[in-house]
Amino acid sequence: MTDHIKLDQKTKKLYRTALKPLADHLAFGLPVNPNDTARRPTALFLGNHSSGKSSFINHLLGTQLQKTGLAPTDDGFTIITYGEKTDSIDGQTVASHPELAYQDLQCLGPAFISRLRLRAEPNPVLQEFNMIDSPGMIDAVDRSNSREYDFERSIRIFAENSDIILFFFDPDKPGTTAETISVLTNTLAGLEHKLMIVMNKVDLFTTMRDFARSYGTLCWNLSKAITTKDIPHIFTTYLPELATPRADSGNKRIPLEDFDTARKEIVNEVKRTPTRRADNLVSDLLHAARNLAIQARVSDQIGIAYRNMKLRWHGSSAIICAVSAVAAWLLWKREVAWQNLAIGVGVALAIVTLIALFGKYRLNQFNQSLKRVEFLDPFFDQAYSNEITLGERLDLRAAWVGIREGMTRSLKVTPPTKFPLRMTRLRLLRRLERAIYDEIPKLRRQVGMESNESSPASGN
Repeated sequence: MTDHIKLDQKTKKLYRTALKPLADHLAFGLPVNPNDTARRPTALFLGNHSSGKSSFINHLLGTQLQKTGLAPTDDGFTIITYGEKTDSIDGQTVASHPELAYQDLQCLGPAFISRLRLRAEPNPVLQEFNMIDSPGMIDAVDRSNSREYDFERSIRIFAENSDIILFFFDPDKPGTTAETISVLTNTLAGLEHKLMIVMNKVDLFTTMRDFARSYGTLCWNLSKAITTKDIPHIFTTYLPELATPRADSGNKRIPLEDFDTARKEIVNEVKRTPTRRADNLVSDLLHAARNLAIQARVSDQIGIAYRNMKLRWHGSSAIICAVSAVAAWLLWKREVAWQNLAIGVGVALAIVTLIALFGKYRLNQFNQSLKRVEFLDPFFDQAYSNEITLGERLDLRAAWVGIREGMTRSLKVTPPTKFPLRMTRLRLLRRLERAIYDEIPKLRRQVGMESNESSPASGN
C-alpha cells in the first residue's frame, strides 16, 4: 500500500470518528466523504486557450500526448494517469467507476460527462501522480451560452481535489479573458495555497521592454482578480522544444537563461505533488475541524439563547397559571359568586393565551433571524469572548467570516428545535477538540518526518 493511501485512510478515519458525528448533528458540510475511495496525488492545469498548458504536460511526460494549437482544441477535461498500457476511458465510466474516485463529478450532468475522459499511459512520471488538462478559458459575448455545462463548478470540484494548480498565461492574453477573471476571483477562492501562476512563451518577446509591459499587465489584472494582500509569485518560462528560433536566424530575442531556471523550478514543484498531497490532506482536515468547532460553539450559544427564550415563555405561563389557580381557590373558599370566579379564570386564561402566542411569535422571529449572517455575529462574540478579550485573534474572525454564510444554510436544515441535547453536543465537541489539539498535530509531525526521510532520495 502506497504512503498517500495510508495517509488518506488515517485522515478519513479522523473525519469519520472525530468530525462526522458532530457535522451530521449540525448539517456541516465536510470537504471529504470518509467513505470515498482514496484519490491519487493530482496536478491541475488551467489557463487561457493557447497558453501552453497542454504543451507543458507533453513536456513533463516527454511525449506528444495532448493535442496543442493556437485555437481551442478541446472543450473537455482529460484525466491523465498511469496504466500498464495505453488506454482511453469515456466520462460515464470514469464518473461511475467505484475505484477511480471521481463519482462526485456525476453532479455536473451529462453535458459535462460527455466532455470528460481518462487517458492511461505507461509513463514513469505518472506513477506518482495524476495530471488533469482543462479546456482553455475564453471570452464570450453571452457567457451563459458559451458552454453547455457549469464550467466554473467543474473547475472548483477538480481544484478542491487537486494538490497543485498551475494557471498558465501567455503574452497575447495576460489575464484578460472573462472566464479567467471569474475563475481567479470566485472559483479558486480559498485555494490560493495550491496556486502557481505561470507566464509562458516568454521566448516570443524581442525586447525586455515588451516583456516588462506584458508582465506588468498580468500583475495589474491579477491584482484585481486575487483579493490577497500580495500577488502570488509569477513564474516566467518557455518550452525549449517550441521556442522561437534565436538571433542566428535573423530574429532578435531576449536572453532565456533565467527562464530555463524558472522552468526547472516549475517542473520540480509539479513533481512534488505527492508531498503536497500529504500536506494538503492534513491541512484540509485541520481547516475543516477548526471551522466545525467554531460552528459548534456558535451553535451552542444559539441553543442556549433559544432554550432561555422558551424557559421564559413557559415559565411565565406556568407562573400565571399557578397564581390564577391559587386566586381561584381562595375566591372559591370565600364563596365568591361563580360569575366573578368565571371572569377571573377567563382573564387568566386570556393572559396565558396571549403569552403563548407572543412566545411563539418571538421564537418564530428568532428562527427567521437565523437566516441573516449579521444576526449570528453576537453569538460568535459570546462563544469566543475570552479569546477575543485576551487578543485580537484575527484568525478566528477570518475563519468565522468564511463559514457564517454556510452556517445560515445549515440552520435551515437543522434549526435550534432539532439541536441534540447540550450534553451530547459538548461531548462531541470535546472529541473534536482532542483531534484538533492532539491527533492532527501528531499526524502533521508524522507527515513531516516522512517527507524529510524521502527528500534525499528525491533529490538524487
